[in-house]
Amino acid sequence: MSELRFLALALLLPGLALAGRPLNTEDASTLDDTACQLESWVNRSRGDVSDFSFVPACALFGVEWQAGGVRTREAGTSATTATFVQGKHAFKSVDDGGWGIGVVAGLTRFPRREAENGWGDPYLIVPVSFGLGEDKDTRALLHLNVGTARARDEGRNLTLWGVALEKPVTQRLTLLGEAFGENASKPFVRVGGRYTLFDKFDVDLTWVTRSGGASEERFWSLGFHWETDPLRP
Repeated sequence: MSELRFLALALLLPGLALAGRPLNTEDASTLDDTACQLESWVNRSRGDVSDFSFVPACALFGVEWQAGGVRTREAGTSATTATFVQGKHAFKSVDDGGWGIGVVAGLTRFPRREAENGWGDPYLIVPVSFGLGEDKDTRALLHLNVGTARARDEGRNLTLWGVALEKPVTQRLTLLGEAFGENASKPFVRVGGRYTLFDKFDVDLTWVTRSGGASEERFWSLGFHWETDPLRP
């Protein structure tokens, strides 16, 4: 697996607890206690490479607990290329007012990396979200992220950042875009939309690219988000 593939996965993994699939940038909100969700998607890049992600999550004691993994298919073979566990807490949820702030912390593992391929590579992200408008059903949401991650194989710390905007245009369709990256390197950019098929079940389609990036850093992403009601009153 190429070094560029690991770089792309390393940047995408810290945002798997998505600000409403498919954003990589975190939002300042969590599931209600005892509610659960399932998100799954495929990233398809040129060169016959596909990444399949499966990410369940449940909330308990004010924390949204999440675990997930990525399985990559390339050149006719497939293998697990990344896994992660994390917790997310919203000190103030944007769902409850005009703004919110939270914290996300997790650990990642890249089993196919040549060195330091065990559990480790911790990350910490602080998301801040703003509601732009009075009507919660039609307002735009702006999400800002700043954080850090440890790249053990390189022996260095990364500064993570992200900015995203999502805006409902109909009762079912939301348009969105974001830019995210690490340190001063060229950012990834995502554009696309999310569509509600029925209550608490959304599908999405986005395009992700990186200015001057290789083929591994340009891909289509297709996925879904399914959320349950709280499992107890």
